[in-house]
Amino acid sequence: MVNVSLSATDDQLLQIVRSWLDVLAAEDYEKVFESLGYSMAWGAGAQAIRRDIEKYRSPEFYPGVSEFRVSDWRNAVGGNLEPKVLIRRYKYMESLPIVATIELDLPLNGRWSDLEADFIVTVRSPHNTEGVLCLEDICSPPMEMDDA
Repeated sequence: MVNVSLSATDDQLLQIVRSWLDVLAAEDYEKVFESLGYSMAWGAGAQAIRRDIEKYRSPEFYPGVSEFRVSDWRNAVGGNLEPKVLIRRYKYMESLPIVATIELDLPLNGRWSDLEADFIVTVRSPHNTEGVLCLEDICSPPMEMDDA
């Protein structure tokens, strides 16, 4: 479990998440799963993280490429020219205790992709000063359908 201060700035949250991108780049999916969990694992554990990265395809950014791994975000060049980095804050609600989301596109094979990693910060009560960081999803944007 990774605790984060609820008073952390957006830059601090991004720094924490990027440290986990380094773990993904090292392909230590077990460490990521054990520390952050993965909501989309569906019983597959750490292998679900690997699966969702490896099943990514993008004819636009990676034509003909079918093998993917997360790479160092500091050195990623090319690919998606506008990689997403979005942090949202929410007021605590007991029915949905998510107080922050961090969405960012992953660097794959040395280039920016549009494969998005979504992290959430949850709290158990409105009186908490720390939240728990979790890996919620790794997903591609929806495919646009051509007009027929």
